[in-house]
Amino acid sequence: MKNKYTFLMIPPDHGPTRQFQVTLKGRRLVITGLCSLGLLVISLFSYTLYLSHTVGSQQAQLAAMVQLEQENEVKDQEIARLKEESLQVTQDISQIQELELKLMSILNLDPSETPSFSTTGTKGTASAGLSRGEAAPFASQAVISDPEQISHELNLLQDYYNLALAYQEEIEHTPSLTPLKIPLTVASEFGYRRNPFGGYSKEFHNGVDFPCNYGTEVYATASGVVSVSGYDRVYGYLIEIDHGNGIETIYGHNSRLLAKVGDKVAKGDLIAYSGNSGRSTGSHLHYGARVNGQTVDPLQFTDFTKEQ
Repeated sequence: MKNKYTFLMIPPDHGPTRQFQVTLKGRRLVITGLCSLGLLVISLFSYTLYLSHTVGSQQAQLAAMVQLEQENEVKDQEIARLKEESLQVTQDISQIQELELKLMSILNLDPSETPSFSTTGTKGTASAGLSRGEAAPFASQAVISDPEQISHELNLLQDYYNLALAYQEEIEHTPSLTPLKIPLTVASEFGYRRNPFGGYSKEFHNGVDFPCNYGTEVYATASGVVSVSGYDRVYGYLIEIDHGNGIETIYGHNSRLLAKVGDKVAKGDLIAYSGNSGRSTGSHLHYGARVNGQTVDPLQFTDFTKEQ
């Protein structure tokens, strides 16, 4: 038949033969169907490859995201630790400042003129100093960034403060201050010196002379009771304070006396105004001390550095 195709199907067992006839149009439909099926298979295969690649890429991204989440969790924990550490440091510094002020109050130190606490000295030297009523070591504070070191500083300062409390009364009655709140120089030291009134003779100077302007304020270097307040032919207007434990201090050549015999004075109290009274060659303060009745260098109780 014209424009028709015949397909014969011969069974292998030589059974009855079958034939199919397909027109030209049917052939085209078959070819089109086969091509469409092929394209469909190719498309499915391509899509499968695409899905496989996409899934692999997403798995890599998912793994990266999981790793980032773990890293973020670690960083969050570190940030939380740093915040807690920062809070502790802030609290420690606040306690340090509070203890500094308390310790300065016990030691009669001026916070505006005293640098921050530093552990320059050792606990042993600090203990020895405070046992004599002297000030704990204060020095310029170095920059501290290590929280453990700050905590260590706090513990040391707490030790100093506890020690100061234990010796507070002794500290109050030990003449560790200087009697004048001005830059000091020593005009005449404790010990033998040439006679200031001329000649080549020597005399024993039982105190320290601080030159100062007439009328400069004079302060008690420790707490105690005024035992002498009046005029002396050598020391002029004179004040003596009994601090207990056998310690006395002397303030001579004043122009005016404020404290009277029997007055209880606290460390740092204003007691007189300097002058040039008595056996004196100029306006100055004669400052002396006695321990158990024996004259001693009054500067042995302070950290004052002598300047000529």
